[in-house]
Amino acid sequence: MKFSLFTVFDNYESRFGRTPEQFIREVLEQTQAADRLGYESVWFAEHHFSEYGILTSPHVLLTAAALSTQNIRLGVSVVVLPFHNPIAVAEDYALVDVLSNGRLNFGLGSGYLTHEFHGFCLDSKDKAFRFNDAFEVIKKAWSGEKFSHQGTYYRYADVQLKVLPKQKPVPIWIAGLRPEGVQHIGRMGYNLMGIPYVTSNSIAEMKGVIDTYRKAYREAGHEEGKTSVTLALHTFVAETREEARRIAEPHLNLYLETRQYGKGAKYEDLEAREQLLIGTPDDVIRMLKRYEEIGCDHVMMLSNFGGLPHEQVMKSMELTAKEVMPAFRPESARR
Repeated sequence: MKFSLFTVFDNYESRFGRTPEQFIREVLEQTQAADRLGYESVWFAEHHFSEYGILTSPHVLLTAAALSTQNIRLGVSVVVLPFHNPIAVAEDYALVDVLSNGRLNFGLGSGYLTHEFHGFCLDSKDKAFRFNDAFEVIKKAWSGEKFSHQGTYYRYADVQLKVLPKQKPVPIWIAGLRPEGVQHIGRMGYNLMGIPYVTSNSIAEMKGVIDTYRKAYREAGHEEGKTSVTLALHTFVAETREEARRIAEPHLNLYLETRQYGKGAKYEDLEAREQLLIGTPDDVIRMLKRYEEIGCDHVMMLSNFGGLPHEQVMKSMELTAKEVMPAFRPESARR
């Protein structure tokens, strides 16, 4: 099991008085702490036009993180491809990989928020086709060869990048946890990522989705053991179960109230579905073991949700690193 941090960048300035600048600096401090504490990676989300997500250009913040960390991998979760010129995406994230000395984790998605498509004057009905067309351009651009592309949405003639990613290849994740989507991702052979509570109601249901992905991956002839199932779960770890719930519950409910997709759930709903990592270290270890059993090998800990105070996030991160992460290391590494 790999452990990482995931930030959606939901910020509530009018409620808490925390400016976007303050929050972004807090996330950088959390990223630096995660690097010291041994987390595998951090992931930054892209969103637009809402307090639900205020980071519009993850590659910029990932560059800042690259220059202030040493080992932690730096992920985008996700680049919303229909909103961007794919050549610009290829250039920007190639530079992130170079400046981070090959630490980029590249997550891609087609988008899901109606107001964001409206803001970019796009029709979401063709988002999957735009995604596929843009993705082909990026793969061609990262080959390093001069190329042309004549797609439905993007056309280029004799283009060649001069700054290429350091990793050969860059690891790629594609977001999606619906059965029809994960089949496509599995057939393509890419890593899978997603947020369980949006698309499933239980661990058993999530297992079915993962099994569908793995089956499609195998049937397409891809090599076993070369892919990852990466799931994002809200996380807050404290010394007692009561303290964890008292601190985390109002912030989680705020996040769920303002989320513009998958609305209607409350703390108790996610708790009943076993979709939270909130409690003592032992509570969280037990829940992670359940997810490990169904095929999740990488957990993205959504730890700074709903305006949760920075100092509380840092305490939870430290307790996780000290008490939770060691339980998933090989026996030889624990000695």
